[in-house]
Amino acid sequence: MKFDTVHLETERVLIRLVKESDSRSLYKIYSDPKAMEYWSSIPFENESQATELVKSAINNFDSGSSLLLAIILKESGELVGTLNLFNVYAESKRAEVGYILSSLFWRKGLMAESFGALIHFCFEHLKLNRLEADIDPDNVASSALLKKHGFKVEGLLKERWIVNGNITDSEVYGLVKSSYNKQLNTDSAYGLTFCKNTQNNVSANLTG
Repeated sequence: MKFDTVHLETERVLIRLVKESDSRSLYKIYSDPKAMEYWSSIPFENESQATELVKSAINNFDSGSSLLLAIILKESGELVGTLNLFNVYAESKRAEVGYILSSLFWRKGLMAESFGALIHFCFEHLKLNRLEADIDPDNVASSALLKKHGFKVEGLLKERWIVNGNITDSEVYGLVKSSYNKQLNTDSAYGLTFCKNTQNNVSANLTG
């Protein structure tokens, strides 16, 4: 499968592919214990890990296996988080999504705005039929984000992750295109001001 250039724009953020110059900003986010509290790996310990993350992301983009997108504040140009699309199965038109936001920018609605743009991109431009996510059941904020955008809890995987010696479960969420379409115009369900009131600049496709 092949991805073209990705550029998404909402009222407050630009969303683009990560690049080499993002390494320092990504390190600040991925080394933040608050932001990484429920992650499936421990926080980064040095900037070289962020450099490797970017290199891997670029290679995965070139091979068509995943996307790692940077969330950029329009106002300041600052990179404040990432969105991830991975485990893409072109034939089944499904993929997994992930996200992280610097704790300095929590409770401002930025992730809800950015995640809404990603969902729109996946269903309307990549023509996917199903999105999946798995989170730590204790991650209340992530659960609220997914439910806000129409995802439903589909199951619990016991003791799925062992991170730094700690065993945690995974709560599995799913959203299908038909459900998305039914509620697309209901702000309370999705918060998709992206679709209604802001620019939607997208250049991307997915081919099997």
